Amino acid sequence: MHADALEALYRDHYRAALLYALSLCGDRDLAEDLVSDAFEAALLTLDDSHPSVRYWLLRVCRHLWLDELRRRKRRPTVPAEGLDLPVPEAVLEGLLREERYAALYRALRKLPDQPRELLTLHYFSGLSLRRAGELTGMTEGAAKTALCRARQRLRTILEEDGYEI
Repeated sequence: MHADALEALYRDHYRAALLYALSLCGDRDLAEDLVSDAFEAALLTLDDSHPSVRYWLLRVCRHLWLDELRRRKRRPTVPAEGLDLPVPEAVLEGLLREERYAALYRALRKLPDQPRELLTLHYFSGLSLRRAGELTGMTEGAAKTALCRARQRLRTILEEDGYEI
């Protein structure tokens, strides 16, 4: 892959990939690492004419996250006591500066993993419902139903938090 193509790839897809990785792990540093590793894989394996680059990148991010979860199961981390570590939502507040995005993100974090992932893939990463369903292991019809339910639950959460929809 040429440097110009990689730069265009980064410019076009970095934000979507970062938001998706954040929705998976909730930790900005880890999300940046996942996205960085995904772009490294793109540099090594993608050619300039690859179709659905965004889908491919998000899929790589997801697989890297699943690998991370497997690693954590094998090697549990012991929390460092006495360290004042930033809370993921505090880190995300800096990334999502506007209050409405921060409120939406907090509401998304209250959803179970699968609905949160589906909403993020479809609305924030721009994947079609069919592609988002494929990535999460659902048929298009099941993804459509799950997306409708996830939107309803998100609306309820936002209303409970005092936001009018």
